[in-house]
Amino acid sequence: MAGGDWIGGTPAVDGGRVFVQEAYNLVGLDAATGRRLWSRRIRIAPSPGPTTLLAASGRVFVSETDSIMAVDAATGATIWNVHPDSQTVIAPALDDASFYTGQRGIPVVYAVARDNGAIRWKVNVGVGYTFPAHVHGVGVSGDTVYAALERYLNINGAVVSGVLVALDRRDGHELWRYETPGTHDFLRGAPVPIGRVVLVSDFYSGDVVAVDVVTHREAWRTPAGGPDGTYVVGQTVFVAGVDHQARALDLATGSVKWTADTEGSDLGYGSCGANFMVSAFVLRRFDGATGKITGRSGLGGAGGFVSYIATDGTRGYVTGTNGVFAFPC
Repeated sequence: MAGGDWIGGTPAVDGGRVFVQEAYNLVGLDAATGRRLWSRRIRIAPSPGPTTLLAASGRVFVSETDSIMAVDAATGATIWNVHPDSQTVIAPALDDASFYTGQRGIPVVYAVARDNGAIRWKVNVGVGYTFPAHVHGVGVSGDTVYAALERYLNINGAVVSGVLVALDRRDGHELWRYETPGTHDFLRGAPVPIGRVVLVSDFYSGDVVAVDVVTHREAWRTPAGGPDGTYVVGQTVFVAGVDHQARALDLATGSVKWTADTEGSDLGYGSCGANFMVSAFVLRRFDGATGKITGRSGLGGAGGFVSYIATDGTRGYVTGTNGVFAFPC
């Protein structure tokens, strides 16, 4: 455990270091011991709260403050930053060349060069929309970038749809899009492209949806309690929802392999080795094959665990009340 001021958002782990947000600061920790290596300010306001960090090749990538930025993983020094047109508070994505993110209000998707912060392209995927739209997550696979949107169908967003847009990774031009048929749907979290489908989370309906990349239609849709995202290991899709249930779904058909009681609405989850972990103030670890609970941990009166889980394959890292915690997978 490494403690301090209020800590939130999903950690990132890379190169023997764990990165988290503590109050207004980005913090680097030693992954083996939790020792604080550095801390630097990145936020100018506490709201909206921290979401998802990404880290790779000695850099930490942030997309939720007044800038899109890359930070040196060893020192915390800024390498580059880019000011978006409006706020970027989403689940971003990373490949070998670019950092992908999106923004709220005007649904622009950015591809930013990992090495120097140059904008490779930026595309408004809501041209022609009468009302606002928000990019909630971005995923990338091969030559395609996928953006998941919440599209307002009236001025206050009481009527909404979810939109998945596929963009060419090279220049951002649109390849295809899918939109939910209802008027009380929106896509939340990062799209997960895997094989023939892209998995998205329809938060209002509470479903996991698999969109076929060839037909651009739903391959299957499975009720899942309102998940924020999906984790795929082999042919199994793992999710947890606000209905106090964790689920394992078959990737090919969407059929439910098992369900397990999380005893609370999920605040985050993640796959870790052969296990699936869910934080709902108490952290629970489930066997990925059977759903049998294999461990649990709580903070008692000190609070609870509140984030999605980052992993290096050996340990899972999660934020909780005034601390960052490491658990064996």
